Amino acid sequence: MKVKNKTVVVADGSEIYYEKYGSGSALFLLHGNGGSGKYFSKQLENFSQYFTVFVVDSRGHGRSTNTKKVTSFQLMADDLLAIMKQEKIEKADLLGFSDGANLAMVFAHLYPDHCDHLVLNAGNTLVSGVRLIPHLASYLQYAIVWLGSFFDKGMRNFLPILKLLFHDVGLNSQDLAEITAPTLVIVGKHDVIKTSHSMYLARTIPNASFALVKGQGHMFARRNPKRFNEEVLRFLLESTRS
Repeated sequence: MKVKNKTVVVADGSEIYYEKYGSGSALFLLHGNGGSGKYFSKQLENFSQYFTVFVVDSRGHGRSTNTKKVTSFQLMADDLLAIMKQEKIEKADLLGFSDGANLAMVFAHLYPDHCDHLVLNAGNTLVSGVRLIPHLASYLQYAIVWLGSFFDKGMRNFLPILKLLFHDVGLNSQDLAEITAPTLVIVGKHDVIKTSHSMYLARTIPNASFALVKGQGHMFARRNPKRFNEEVLRFLLESTRS
């Protein structure tokens, strides 16, 4: 499986790192908060058989840099658009996990003409969509990183990323209702995202289907990649044919 390692320099000087695999129509894989494109290592072989797969490290994550003191999903959506322009891609499918799903929704709202299909795994537009204990754990994590930021540059740079966990994404019900891309909302039954919130996303996005998978949690794509890949490919390939 051949890979091309690439970067794009965006308007503020940040360098966004991404990898390119396979051939076919474009599919972007968007990881969660604090992660990197490596999260999708168990998806690449399957997906690259059907798509040109772009695995992105969001700004401030992995091998991407971030010059901004405040990070937003809107800013990261602009980063994705910069990659698409560099690669001369008019339209792409977006698969997002956790904060990557939030990024995918924001991108689809801001740039509907550039979004073909959406796969949203464990996304949440509202902080209240996260279960209580994981949400409280995020505050503990932030406190530890905040203390460490006085001594460690890496932790200091990570603070703007962690702050994304404590704010609503910025999409209301009307914004979601204006997303035109066919969408799959897929979530494990034991995810940190409330099932009711995932159902709200599936109900509110007009052309969305919903898959609740028993026995799976937040790391569904890593813990059971065979099932995850099957669900995603079934949706994307059937949508493409129809």
